[in-house]
Amino acid sequence: MTQAQQPDYDRSGRFAVDDDGWQVVDLARMLYPGGPHALRVYSPDYPPFHAGWRFASLNPTAEDNRVVISHIGAKLGGSSLPAVRFSPAMLARVQERLRAYVMIHPEALFGERITGVDFKADDPLAEIF
Repeated sequence: MTQAQQPDYDRSGRFAVDDDGWQVVDLARMLYPGGPHALRVYSPDYPPFHAGWRFASLNPTAEDNRVVISHIGAKLGGSSLPAVRFSPAMLARVQERLRAYVMIHPEALFGERITGVDFKADDPLAEIF
């Protein structure tokens, strides 16, 4: 991969770049007003894309503190990055990789430990993109 093709990783040091080149960054804002929290995902295999996340429960417990990731590939309000659409097979691979990353790095992304990751094609608490 040439330098021109490399994703523009976050260089703050807060978010790890895994050995396989994935980095997930909490953007500390909503994906769009009233929406889930925004993540930006960098990988050597896909163009940079956004996703949303929220906790599955408003009152989590130590045994059940799950995160729901939705709107994978959505356009972030005000971002110059376009929306990204994935085929079902690609989406399954992206979800698998996101699950692994966020389970390994939950405190950097969510500020606390989590017990699991769920995915939704859309989030009932937010508009469908």
